[in-house]
Amino acid sequence: MPAWKKFTGSEEQIIEMKTSKEGFKICTKAGTESNIWKACDVFSEQRVDALLKDNGIDVYMICQPHPHAEMIIEWARTGRDVYWYNGCGQWVIDDNPVWWADMKYSFNPDGQSVHL
Repeated sequence: MPAWKKFTGSEEQIIEMKTSKEGFKICTKAGTESNIWKACDVFSEQRVDALLKDNGIDVYMICQPHPHAEMIIEWARTGRDVYWYNGCGQWVIDDNPVWWADMKYSFNPDGQSVHL
């Protein structure tokens, strides 16, 4: 589970933030929370360096998205039916899924993926 960590500016923290697979967030001493940042083609390493030096950072968080994050977003945006696998060979419809990380979910009653 991700948690806010006190930012000291140490080299270890900078490396952790710059190499985080899913990115990171910062919160300044004034209480302003950032969007998710990640060193990649859009945000170069130099731009991330500038962010980390010039913002009066108080705490930071390494992002660790939920295993079903993309499906949760799709469900939230569309209201589609969600099916979960009950472990007895059945897919059960659920209009208010719990989204447990270790459960199997699908938008299809047979559990198969559909690629449009």
